[in-house]
Amino acid sequence: MTEGLEIFGRTVFDTLFIDWKIMVPVAVFSIIMFFVGLYLQLDKWGRGVPEGATKPAGAWGTLKLIVHRIFERGIGPALGIIILDGLFQRRTWRRRKTEWLMHILIFWGWVGLFMLTVAAAAAEFYGPFILNANYTFFANFWKSIEPLNELFAYMLTAGIVIAVIRRIAFADVPPARFTSVDWIAIIGIGIVVVTGFWAQGLRGSLGVEERMLISAYEAAAPSFFNNAVVLFHEVFTLLFCVAYLPFSKLFHMLVTPLIIMINKGGYVEVNP
Repeated sequence: MTEGLEIFGRTVFDTLFIDWKIMVPVAVFSIIMFFVGLYLQLDKWGRGVPEGATKPAGAWGTLKLIVHRIFERGIGPALGIIILDGLFQRRTWRRRKTEWLMHILIFWGWVGLFMLTVAAAAAEFYGPFILNANYTFFANFWKSIEPLNELFAYMLTAGIVIAVIRRIAFADVPPARFTSVDWIAIIGIGIVVVTGFWAQGLRGSLGVEERMLISAYEAAAPSFFNNAVVLFHEVFTLLFCVAYLPFSKLFHMLVTPLIIMINKGGYVEVNP
């Protein structure tokens, strides 16, 4: 039987759907690649500051410059821009309603699933190390966030459908709609969503979530644990949505709101 990972006498990862010996290395690699990509992007932006301006020193200097620009008019105005222009994309709403809906669905669908994944990872350690609880804590937590997981997954799916329709049929989309980077992003997210719903269907049909503990459901549902679809979904999602994110077109989900915040929601200061 496959078991979880024991750390200081506490067992974690004993409720996963794939072997932690596969999941943990892929997760660590993906996180490292995400921060490497983020560092490279910050360094590139710093070198792109116009001539004559004070150039930040490397990636860290660029990050400090960004934070300074966002908050230089105070916390109140910055929060207003972050919420209205960053999180809810007010400028896109004023420009094109369909484009706004697409961006909101994809942005919040992805962010929502990401936050739930982080929360689940934290619960994996919080139960045994803080509450001294067994696997049932994580099992109950996982079931409690299941409705939200499905909601964000449906939002992401709807956003992808709108994106595909816009690129094929809408005249307001520029010629770049047929570039490979656009389609790589759309197809990649599509694969994540389809395999995710497929894996969820397997969990339900085989009763995996009623057992949760690996040693229990592996015996009763041996065709599920490390099932090819489940394994592919978990690994591909980590690699595509985390490791590849800073290098992909999807990164504009984070960059565009950031640029809007840096520019203070479109506000331009004019020197007398």
